[in-house]
Amino acid sequence: MRSCVQKTSGLRGFAALSSFALGLAIFGGTANATALVADGVTYTLTAPSLSGSTEEFTLVISGINGAADTEKGRYGFDALAFNLPSHFLSATAVTPPSFTTSSGGLNSGGCDGSGNFFCFAGFEGSSTSGPALAANSSLSFVFDVALSSGDFTTWTPDLKIDWLGTKNNYDLVSKTITPGTGPTPPNPPPVAVPEPSTLALLGGFLMVLFGFRRFKRA
Repeated sequence: MRSCVQKTSGLRGFAALSSFALGLAIFGGTANATALVADGVTYTLTAPSLSGSTEEFTLVISGINGAADTEKGRYGFDALAFNLPSHFLSATAVTPPSFTTSSGGLNSGGCDGSGNFFCFAGFEGSSTSGPALAANSSLSFVFDVALSSGDFTTWTPDLKIDWLGTKNNYDLVSKTITPGTGPTPPNPPPVAVPEPSTLALLGGFLMVLFGFRRFKRA
């Protein structure tokens, strides 16, 4: 009887861990968005839908200070900007809420108030003095955009970002990013998107653990 209880408990524990791993994989997914890769860092922009006049977008930045990152030593970013969609009405930071929104794009000093852009400044996960983020770190940022009419199905914004780090001046990127659709994680933390290598290690650990428990019972 005890053996049966232990086996059931072990399977439940394994199922719980498997569900957790699956949840991480889903959270780290990019839906059907087209990722932008610039200077070895990957940017992915998604929204639950692009057919509404108000949408909540999630920008996930991954591979920061990783092997492919050509401008390592990044502490985080101070500001980012997107060019305006048609019939633009407003933009608001959701997570983290410490961002302030202003009109215009940005330069190496942050939001500069010029151009056909909206700009967010003041990312609370950044630091002006370091230390640098760990290799292959990821950051996520959630924001709402509202239109007076129409939708976002034809919006392909240009992304600009002002990185902070050990370099005096990082590339401001200024490239097109194509949004896709997918679920928005509830209250995603600033650093919360696992890299593929992290998921592979977790999956391997679960397989070894399950195999060991079966061998021990036998």
